[in-house]
Amino acid sequence: MRSSLTVFSDEGEVMETAITRAVVHVVTDMHHNFREDLTIDDIAQAVGFSRFHFTREFTHLMGVSPRRFLRAIRFEEAKRLLSDSQLNIAEISYTVGYSSVGTFSSCFKSCTGITPSAYRQLRSADPLAATGPREGVGAPTAPMPLHGHVQAPAVDQSGVVFVGLFPAPFPQGHPVRCTVLPRPGAFVLDNVPPGSWHVLAHSVTQRTGEGHQAGHLPAVGGFGPITASVDRALEPVVIRLYRANPATLRSGSATHRGLLPAQAGS
Repeated sequence: MRSSLTVFSDEGEVMETAITRAVVHVVTDMHHNFREDLTIDDIAQAVGFSRFHFTREFTHLMGVSPRRFLRAIRFEEAKRLLSDSQLNIAEISYTVGYSSVGTFSSCFKSCTGITPSAYRQLRSADPLAATGPREGVGAPTAPMPLHGHVQAPAVDQSGVVFVGLFPAPFPQGHPVRCTVLPRPGAFVLDNVPPGSWHVLAHSVTQRTGEGHQAGHLPAVGGFGPITASVDRALEPVVIRLYRANPATLRSGSATHRGLLPAQAGS
């Protein structure tokens, strides 16, 4: 079995590890092949790690399990198809990699807060209904979306980014809402339920700055707490990613940095 020990350069900088390379490979593969019948056992075997070890390390690096990460990718495509295509729910289910419409619908509601049919009805009635309040209608009366933007470290070029909504300033348990971005940029978390939440982002960046050895390193960031209610729209947030030591990610302490609220647009 491959080693996942963290390696340091002579200058003390954290360097790429075997498990980091494996996670980067799997994230890229999921993003391009999410329509396929992917299983965690097959994915772990393909990169040379046991299912248990790979799942644990993937969760440390990306903030969520590989199963939930894949689910978030599939539902982003499902939301696009529900909004922009004439495919029925069953066809969309199969298109994004589900063999059971019931499982797709149940998981979609768990991830977004509403069923696929309700999501389509909202978007067909008003294209902004699932992504923002309508102007001139008065105070919102349904769970509101959260708009935001993820910024990459200045000397890094980030890859796929996971963004999740959690009750604590660290990614413990299941995210209340989540999305996956192909790269740092704008995001929307639909139907944020009332409560106090932290928005956390995880990615693996590719170092591109001069004078640095090329390689992939984990990056994390966060914003919070935010308070959501049904009578007030949420202000946009900005999340700045910073590089993190994989060892501190395993201990759960790294994500406490960078959680001070940043002013949107700053």
